[in-house]
Amino acid sequence: MGVSKKKLFLLTFTVILLLMILPFLSGCTQETFSQPDDPPVSSEKTQEEIEAEEKAQRLREEEEHRLAEERKMEERRLREEALKAELGHFYVPLPPEEVEDNPAVKAKGIYVTGHTVGQTARFAGLLSLLESTELNAMVIDVKNDHGKMSYKSKIAIVNEIRADSSVPIKDIEALMATLKEKDIYPIARIVVFRDPYMAEQRPEWAIQKNGGGVWRDYKKFAWVNPYEKNIWDYTIAIAKEAALLGFREIQFDYVRFPENASRVDREAYYPGNNGVEKDHNIANFISYAREQLKDYNVHIAADVFGVIATSWGDSDRIGQNWEQLSPLLEYICPMVYPSHYGPGYFGFPVPDANPAGTIRRSMADSVKRNAPLETPAIIRPWLQSFTATWVPGYISYGAKEVRQQIEAALEFGIDEYMIWNAGNRYFNSAFLTAEEAGAREEKAERERREKGHDLLGRTSSRALEEYLGAVRRKNWREAFVLHSTGFTLDHDLYKDWVGSWTAALTSFKINSNEAEGERFTFELDLTLTQNGEKVNLEGQSFEVFIENRIWRVKPSVGFIELLTKTPENQS
Repeated sequence: MGVSKKKLFLLTFTVILLLMILPFLSGCTQETFSQPDDPPVSSEKTQEEIEAEEKAQRLREEEEHRLAEERKMEERRLREEALKAELGHFYVPLPPEEVEDNPAVKAKGIYVTGHTVGQTARFAGLLSLLESTELNAMVIDVKNDHGKMSYKSKIAIVNEIRADSSVPIKDIEALMATLKEKDIYPIARIVVFRDPYMAEQRPEWAIQKNGGGVWRDYKKFAWVNPYEKNIWDYTIAIAKEAALLGFREIQFDYVRFPENASRVDREAYYPGNNGVEKDHNIANFISYAREQLKDYNVHIAADVFGVIATSWGDSDRIGQNWEQLSPLLEYICPMVYPSHYGPGYFGFPVPDANPAGTIRRSMADSVKRNAPLETPAIIRPWLQSFTATWVPGYISYGAKEVRQQIEAALEFGIDEYMIWNAGNRYFNSAFLTAEEAGAREEKAERERREKGHDLLGRTSSRALEEYLGAVRRKNWREAFVLHSTGFTLDHDLYKDWVGSWTAALTSFKINSNEAEGERFTFELDLTLTQNGEKVNLEGQSFEVFIENRIWRVKPSVGFIELLTKTPENQS
């Protein structure tokens, strides 16, 4: 059935009308269902809710911290138990996890025995000496030359052998508190292998006689065996305890074999040496001590014979070799007492009668020995404050002689020292005030820079001339000191290298130099002789620069190549 046009029009009109009013109907519907009188919904928290959440967070963090601390304490307890099991009667507690700063100090110290510390009036006098002068350190016996402790120890092995049965320092904690209060740098002196007490208590740990029994030196003292690992652990246990008590530096003394080696080696033997040379063994001990003490917040020093700065290798066969020990230590302490050098040493009929000259020569040698080492120790010498009446031609030592030694060392930039007197009697007038000493040191350093001098008093050009002179003479010792090899050669390798030269330097001429800060480039003409023929090298560039506070020389590549050129590879 058809739809009329009129009905179709009305239907279309109605649809259009509905489409036009539908948005208005939706708005009315939404308005109809809204509830304007209800409070608005807010996403903000109340202050009480915020505070409650913050408190809950704090409690969670505190609980986490508590649990972490408990875990840490348990881990430390387990570490302590493991350490006790491992070390047995050598056990010493672990260091605290948080320690005070222990910066390096330019120490100017005096030697003090435990007995002096125990004498209230005498010790008070020494404290006054340090308060009024440049002195700022005390080297105090912890374990002395007789193997006895100066205070009551908590180490089981010390208690077992009664090495602390009678101690002069009754309250070690009070002593350390006093030193800290007065800003005195405390150094623990620990005598290592000259330990007659331990040698009697544990004879199997001592140096043995070839015919059986414990060997003794000419004073009838027994020595412990430097190859004995138990002695290493015993010494280090004492060092650890000293560190925990507040000593800021450990100084090992008698870290060597007995002197008069020719006699000792005839009469004695060392169980457990396994073919290890004496000097390597002493170096191994220092390396072991460093490793064991690395967490105990102490500096490491060792006393050495003064002559090892002048002789090469372990010439005295006591196990001390400068090149091996200096890189392992923070402070190397040569005992350069003038009385300890024999007649004619350094050209002096009686070195003891020439305190300033003897110290100058010994300090020059010490600086030279440090120069070729990449990480040498700081040189801090022991100086003499006693009269050596047993030395033929001796002189009396007073304040003047002590001061002469201090000033002689300062000429070489060595502004740290320690003064030895076995009775701990020192001359107040030997020392300046701290202010005077500081001004003196600053002046010496300023004058050195202004003159362009190194610690050995040489300019860059003088150092170059001395190096070339040493090369011309094939004096490997002097050349080694002055030749910068990038620390790639030790003295043995350098000696062999010089021995391999096929050419000889016969003359040289320095034409010019250019400076860039403390680095100079010199242009040279050189003449060498090889296979009987002269070879001229012109316009060779040699660099001269400061290394370990002395001028050192880096020769040209052409010069080095010609020195070692063989006939087969000559062009």
